Amino acid sequence: MTERTQPVDLSARRRIHVVAVGGYAMSAIARYFTQLGHEVTGCDVTDSPMLVALADEGVEVSLGHSVDHVVEGQAFISVTSAVGPEHIELVHATQLGIPVLSRGETMQLIVESKPNVAVVSGTHGKTSTTAMLTHILHTAGLHPSFFVGGVINDFGTNARFDSEGEWLVVEGDESDHSFLDYRRDIALITNIEPDHLDRWGDDFESLLAGFAAFADGATRACLLCIDDPNVATLAASRPHTTTYGYGESAMVRAIDYRPTPRGSQIDVVVSGSDPVTVSLKLRGRDMAQNALGALAMSLEMGVPLDAAVRGIEAFCGVKRRFEFRGSHNGVDCFDDYAHTSTEIRTTLARAKEGSWTRVIAVVQPHRYSRVSRHWQDFGNVFGDADIVVVAALDPAFEPPIAGVSSELVVQAIRGSDPNAKVLSYPDWQQLRDIPWSLGRPGDCIVTLGCGSITRIHDDWQSR
Repeated sequence: MTERTQPVDLSARRRIHVVAVGGYAMSAIARYFTQLGHEVTGCDVTDSPMLVALADEGVEVSLGHSVDHVVEGQAFISVTSAVGPEHIELVHATQLGIPVLSRGETMQLIVESKPNVAVVSGTHGKTSTTAMLTHILHTAGLHPSFFVGGVINDFGTNARFDSEGEWLVVEGDESDHSFLDYRRDIALITNIEPDHLDRWGDDFESLLAGFAAFADGATRACLLCIDDPNVATLAASRPHTTTYGYGESAMVRAIDYRPTPRGSQIDVVVSGSDPVTVSLKLRGRDMAQNALGALAMSLEMGVPLDAAVRGIEAFCGVKRRFEFRGSHNGVDCFDDYAHTSTEIRTTLARAKEGSWTRVIAVVQPHRYSRVSRHWQDFGNVFGDADIVVVAALDPAFEPPIAGVSSELVVQAIRGSDPNAKVLSYPDWQQLRDIPWSLGRPGDCIVTLGCGSITRIHDDWQSR
């Protein structure tokens, strides 16, 4: 990105351009600056409901990329890490002397909008935990502003600026190092696993060091989930942090997780206090752990325990996190963003808690680089699924890698369990028939993946 020789002046209404605005993070940037009163434009190569929503909210949206989107007088243009320096809009901005800011640099400007900033990060669960914390603060009447990597069902958006509140709640993303680029007064880490290593020099130790720097950069408090061994190691050398989890030594602890017909329950113990029962509208031991983290973080922010419990109990989830998308042929269909082996395993465990006769998993492997590194990890994560359907790999923005395809995932599953019923469906038309060709009344279908697989539910709905 171009270096800023002078601070970007946003004290008055300015024109801002966002490249690849259809993604969750970049759309949140566009929304936030629009609500701050700036004139925001954005572009993306593919039309989507997100672009329609942004246009309705006042963002000037264009399809495709063009030098015409970059004009003199713009305060800056903001770009995702997927955009290379040769991109025509970046090149033109540089020629005009307009600053080109990375996501992390853009977030530096966003956090300046509030005096208090809470940032949640981790390999898994950060979107749900951030959304839960936001909902707790909202229910407690604190008017939080927020920036989340998913659409919060209770609010219908992934970003909001509230002029009345003092807190900004942010989901911090480690994939491009951006979570290290901006202020964090209170920080939380859910867990740490080797993902996005291509952005960390193919070195897990570098990723661990990045999370350690994230924790140490918190100006007031840091919360760590000691159920994760890598996070527990961080906590052991940082005695002034607050720990949470199911473990006996956790300062904020969950005990006696139990599924319920409408969700789940845990009993919460804060620093040896009497247990307080928390009833969630969401199922899954991992989701209850996320709720515990959000509750613990809200306590650090001054929310009373009873108010925090009310807020978390009223939370209705995030889109694409075991989201119910309809019933077809008597089959209940859910959609989930899970795309790593750990996420898939925990999502299927959540489905297994239900009363369905069978669980059918429809997984879309994501990115050539991820599959090439981790395809063997997917072999033993489908134990809670009665049938596994593997769709064609979604490359995202990546070029092909020789020998890498979704068939590697099929191979891993069969290698782990020769008796597993795993089907390869490389053709989208095959996916369109699953509730009728494979499903039976009383079954549950869960689509798994962070790419285009979510669109199959629209096809099922329109059939």
